[in-house]
Amino acid sequence: MAITTDDVILKFGTQDEITTGTPGTISDNSFSVAGDVDSTWANDDDAPFGAAVLKCQFDTTMPTEGFIGLYARLLNIQGTNDENAVDSNFLGHPVGAFEIDFGVANDVDFYTAIPLFRMPMVKSGQEIEWYIKNEETGQTIGSSWQLWITPISAGPHG
Repeated sequence: MAITTDDVILKFGTQDEITTGTPGTISDNSFSVAGDVDSTWANDDDAPFGAAVLKCQFDTTMPTEGFIGLYARLLNIQGTNDENAVDSNFLGHPVGAFEIDFGVANDVDFYTAIPLFRMPMVKSGQEIEWYIKNEETGQTIGSSWQLWITPISAGPHG
């Protein structure tokens, strides 16, 4: 089947790197910290969907279980008031899970993706602070991890 004029297709915005500088390591069952990511990322085009790519490696041993979660904290949800910071008591908005290739050597960067998720937002141009969580892997994510977010919308094929 061919895609014809005016059929609805996904449209991909510019992929933005969210990490800043050299982020810290993330121990088992812990979140990244706010200083690891750009806290000014905004969904400027009000894209209803997004995709995420993560590059990382584990410090000593590749895990044999678990995954890496992606979470969002919404900023300026009422005037200049933000949601609480993401931590073990407040998860924010779980967006998806990055799968881990358990067969990769622990000293090799691997890339993993969440191909499509619903973008969390309560207003136009929603500012979001992104977090990743080392979900029960039993290992530590190394400090060289990087995170990218791509806004996605849908519209007519031209």
